[in-house]
Amino acid sequence: MNVALVHLATRETPEATLEAALALLEQAHRQGAEVAVLPELFPSVYRYEEAHKTPGVLSAVAQFCKQSGLTVVAGVLEPHQDRYANRAQVIGPEGLRATYTKTHLIPAFNEPAHMTPGQDLVHLGLKGFQAGIAICFDLRFPELFRAYALEGVDLFLIPSAWPMSRSYAWELFCKARAAENQAYLIAVNHAEDPFGAASLAIDPMGMEMLRLEAEGVGVVALDPSYPARLRQEFPVFPQRRPELYAGLLKSPTSK
Repeated sequence: MNVALVHLATRETPEATLEAALALLEQAHRQGAEVAVLPELFPSVYRYEEAHKTPGVLSAVAQFCKQSGLTVVAGVLEPHQDRYANRAQVIGPEGLRATYTKTHLIPAFNEPAHMTPGQDLVHLGLKGFQAGIAICFDLRFPELFRAYALEGVDLFLIPSAWPMSRSYAWELFCKARAAENQAYLIAVNHAEDPFGAASLAIDPMGMEMLRLEAEGVGVVALDPSYPARLRQEFPVFPQRRPELYAGLLKSPTSK
């Protein structure tokens, strides 16, 4: 499966960002991509007053997917009741395929004050893979990725808005989540400040396959048979000791 990383800078308006995103998606399509991943909150980042424009942006992306045959994972900000939701929408040629709402909200960007966290993990079949969806700060919670892997997920797709100032941690987490779960990982970031950490494709051994540091598109070929083969050749999951991990279920304030 050919996956495009769309390393995009958000513009001053959602309309301008959409225009840039569609141009890069068309480039990805011409390069043979079957799936493309956009950054977290790509149309507007944290400009909450622009969240009402998200349906129009998603409609345009859906029309592109219908015409091109591409499946797009788009990070967006959406109104949710009297608050907001940070979501990744998976849109295919046939329409909306899945919605993941960010489960771990980051205090550094004041997300808990404005957003409602998601309550469910979301994975779906995609071109021979089981793809699990996460968003940015979720990378700091390895339990989420292990839960996905135990459900058979072998590809993580992660729209993100990760600051350059913490790029070392970003690269460490991306490689660790892939290697410890023997799964491919595609993590796509914003190109503009204050974000700008590299967009990365990581293989199931934790090795870097592709890096994008300037706005543009990169396409990487993923082998659906490789994660299962690696898990068989170098078994890790059967050696787990779940009886020792009860502490993972305690709240942070537990004694």
